[in-house]
Amino acid sequence: MLHNSLGIQLEEEPMACTFAGDNVTLNLFNIDMTSVSTGDILCSTVNPIRTASLIRARVVVFNTDCPITKGFPVVFHYTSLNETAVVKKLISQLHKSTGEVIKKKPRCLTKNSSAVIEVEIERPICIELYKDNRDLGRFMLRYAGHTIAAGLVIEILG
Repeated sequence: MLHNSLGIQLEEEPMACTFAGDNVTLNLFNIDMTSVSTGDILCSTVNPIRTASLIRARVVVFNTDCPITKGFPVVFHYTSLNETAVVKKLISQLHKSTGEVIKKKPRCLTKNSSAVIEVEIERPICIELYKDNRDLGRFMLRYAGHTIAAGLVIEILG
């Protein structure tokens, strides 16, 4: 959606410009407020952020009792979004210190392991590669109310 901005405020003071990390109030017009929700991202029309529902990521599995397998259902926690997702593919298990591939196509990921996986999110979300934007390239995977893994987006697949 294309919208126009009436002004930017920082701590209730009008500003001509702000910087990354500033918590601002943005006044918009020509917008239906019912189409704005938590997790929405405002970006440039010249260089828009990508949307995707399938990503490849490098993850670190935390101390969890439940092994992660292909088809494992998770909640994809990204910025302020919580989206239903599934682990689509286990590509490789990595050595925790060096990052070298120690096993291709593992059957499961157990606690305290590191891996490259594919995650399919239920609906497309705005997402960035970790190498392009560190803040928008990180996520958490949750299961049954517990955080089971943290990840970095290494490839946007679709």
